[in-house]
Amino acid sequence: MHMLSGGIDSPVAAYLLMKRGVTIECIHFASPPYTQQGVIYKLEDLLKVLNRYQERIRLHIVPFTKIQEAIYDNAPESYCITIMRRMMYRLASKLARRRNCPVISTGESVGQVASQTLQSMATINEVTSTPVIRPCATMDKLEIIKLSKKIDTYDISIRPYEDCCTIFTPKAPKTAPKLEEAKEYEEKFDYESLINEALGNIEVKIIE
Repeated sequence: MHMLSGGIDSPVAAYLLMKRGVTIECIHFASPPYTQQGVIYKLEDLLKVLNRYQERIRLHIVPFTKIQEAIYDNAPESYCITIMRRMMYRLASKLARRRNCPVISTGESVGQVASQTLQSMATINEVTSTPVIRPCATMDKLEIIKLSKKIDTYDISIRPYEDCCTIFTPKAPKTAPKLEEAKEYEEKFDYESLINEALGNIEVKIIE
């Protein structure tokens, strides 16, 4: 179950997995009206390029607006990205089990953004026991960009449609979030019911 954002990194990570013979399904978190329909068209075009390596790719589009709004209503801005990623991992884990996917994968690269420091990854990863593969973990941005150009995803990835992570980026995100504090903020709202509602309203597209 591959987390596909529409940025530069996640399509490259998907390619690296398929290069090793791994069959993927993709999960994307959409937050209309904050995110535009153009993001979905962008994802479809990215997956059409990746169809060279896997002829049929299932894309699960998860409605994430209510969860995102609840996070920003109940947590300080500096912790919002951490909690948002924890919710994404919870959703991806539940969908992975439903779809019989044994692992989750992402385009994360160590230290590239606040949510990808080692301490952030540990705090975020705590919500799932599903193994997580990060093919781009040790690559820097220039290496990822070079590979994205090689596989023809770069020009699509840089189209100016923002996803829910980039639109809601806080001014000063925590780079070393504490697990206890993240849990404390999560306890202020009923995220389980929001997660179940989101899982019940997934839109599925087959790109082939």
